Amino acid sequence: KAEAWASVVEQDELPNAVQTAVISGFAHISQTELLRPYVATYFAAIERVWEERTNETAQAVVIGLFPALLSEQSTVDAADGWLAENPDAPHSLRRLVIEARDGVARAIRAQATDSQDEPVTR
Repeated sequence: KAEAWASVVEQDELPNAVQTAVISGFAHISQTELLRPYVATYFAAIERVWEERTNETAQAVVIGLFPALLSEQSTVDAADGWLAENPDAPHSLRRLVIEARDGVARAIRAQATDSQDEPVTR
């Protein structure tokens, strides 16, 4: 994870197709615990990435590395914290974070609803 993270966040040398593949492979449903250390790192890095990269590359990083697989309140809280602390961040960056944050919030609500449903008997 650290090598993949560094190759797309700390460096900007990968061809677009390789970067896309690295980002796609970074988050895997069976490895959610390995993503936890990157939540704070993600929010610390996204404004710099947004400023330093092309629009296409920055969007790929911001959208692709958002910790969406960690569908829990702490992820929503981290996004809300970043939004509150960065009111002057570019509007388009804030919009991407808000959309990703809202996706996690929807997942949390759906999980809560699913846990209340009666089991289906056949």
